[in-house]
Amino acid sequence: MQVRPVAEPVKANLSNITVILVNPIYSENIGSTARACANFGVPNLILVNPEPLEEEKMKAMATKSGIPILEKMKIFRDLSTTLKDFNYVFGTTARLGKHRMVYHTPKELVSYICELSINNKVAILFGNERFGLSNEELSYCDSVITIPTTENASLNVSQAVVIILYEIFQSASIPRIPKPQLATRKELDIMYAIIEKTLEEIEYIPHDNKILWFTNIKRFLSRLELTSKEVKIIQGFCRQLLWALGKKLNISFPKEQPPQNDKSEETYQKEKV
Repeated sequence: MQVRPVAEPVKANLSNITVILVNPIYSENIGSTARACANFGVPNLILVNPEPLEEEKMKAMATKSGIPILEKMKIFRDLSTTLKDFNYVFGTTARLGKHRMVYHTPKELVSYICELSINNKVAILFGNERFGLSNEELSYCDSVITIPTTENASLNVSQAVVIILYEIFQSASIPRIPKPQLATRKELDIMYAIIEKTLEEIEYIPHDNKILWFTNIKRFLSRLELTSKEVKIIQGFCRQLLWALGKKLNISFPKEQPPQNDKSEETYQKEKV
């Protein structure tokens, strides 16, 4: 089963954040934006005065995860009506002319966006693919975000959405990445015994105190948090090395002893009598 890293957005109310595409041209970018919204937990997508929509192209780029976002997506004809119920509006731009507003990078603003979203409806505006947001459209914005790139770069609008929503999600979240199941003590002891035997056979124990030296090896390997599969790989490597050298692996392990305080049902009944 495939395991994905998951994070829980506890420092923001992502349901209060809305992505707004202003005058979008290409249906594929709308679908990709819906997919980005789904990936980073933002459930709201609005289009303002879009070009004619091609449903199949939108759904193809949205994939399965983004289709629910498309199904409840809202469409408005003008920006003023769109924004009337929002408490704070962020704009985005790649053009930093001297007459434009003071701008910030996503990292500078994401904590503020998260804080605002707890009790406020927040809009993030993205302009169309050819011209971005106009000066008039930016005049509706309380703050403006720009994404630093190389001088000759050109970000697709859906790429810009991904970058900003990713930064918001990371700022808002506590990641939960599960640790793999580690090898058992028994598996490790067998591996250590095979490693020790291999080192003896190739005459590589460069220390007078073998126990102390090999303890350092154990501590090094324990920091790797080895799984059962990885332990078997190391064992197989050592066995193959010994075989290539024409040496046999002769290791015996003591039989397992039951715990001293373990009492069978038969013993327990005798003691009761």
